[in-house]
Amino acid sequence: MTLREMDVRLPNDLSQMPALVARLDSFAEAADLSPKATHRLQLAVDEFVNNAVDYGYPDGRPGEIGVQVRCADDSVELTLSDDGDPFDPFTAPSPDLDGTLDERRIGGLGVHLIRTLARSFAYRRENGRNVVTLSLARDAA
Repeated sequence: MTLREMDVRLPNDLSQMPALVARLDSFAEAADLSPKATHRLQLAVDEFVNNAVDYGYPDGRPGEIGVQVRCADDSVELTLSDDGDPFDPFTAPSPDLDGTLDERRIGGLGVHLIRTLARSFAYRRENGRNVVTLSLARDAA
């Protein structure tokens, strides 16, 4: 039987990442995802969960992060949500990829990478939560 969905809720604490990565690995194996699709899924989850924890709760308050993954025939649909401060990561300017390291603004590379790897991406604020949706190729050859 192929696993088609995963829904995880976790506190906004980076100590939860190893357990989340283990769940993603198990899900990807059970869903028969390609190694590239698995890597893209892990990269996107790592980027957005880390950003939510690092920047979404500047006052240190406890919060909840949701990670939902659903496999379709040719795609992996990822929804990440958090109850942190409102922030649309896709409105951030694209990073300067041409300047020297000293000239470049810090940050933005992770979201830029996800934009290039995803088939589609979107942000919305819903019921006090940031909600990011991504569509990734299931067979990222």
